[in-house]
Amino acid sequence: MREDRFFVGRLVARAFQQYWRLTRGVYLDVEACVIDEADRVLMMRKEAGGPWSLPASTVRNGENLETALRRLMRDVAGIEVNSRPELRGFYTESPDRQTGLYVVRNWQQLSAPANLETSFFAPAALPAGVTKPATERISRLVEGRTISET
Repeated sequence: MREDRFFVGRLVARAFQQYWRLTRGVYLDVEACVIDEADRVLMMRKEAGGPWSLPASTVRNGENLETALRRLMRDVAGIEVNSRPELRGFYTESPDRQTGLYVVRNWQQLSAPANLETSFFAPAALPAGVTKPATERISRLVEGRTISET
């Protein structure tokens, strides 16, 4: 009798887990740390006076991380990635979002960014408004470490 309750309980729990996975999905994002020849990092902001951030986008259905990164860089920043970018790790800032972080060193500017203000900054002199976790990720990446290394 006890084994039956245990079995039924596990079935119910498994059914709820599947339901939650279908109704409360996790978003996958991609973020790029584009580094120029002077080891400066590309930062963007969507509106004048708004916060600066690394280029980022949500991965669309049917895309893998690298495809989404290349689309982001081409469409938003006007940059063509010339070689395979380096995936340095994943991080999460909210329970429903996972972000794959790439370093892009081999690139060329094809066109002006679309509706964005862009600029390169030294990692030690990032503009005001960049969050502390983003600042730490950037310094680790420029130093050649993964985002989880201390």
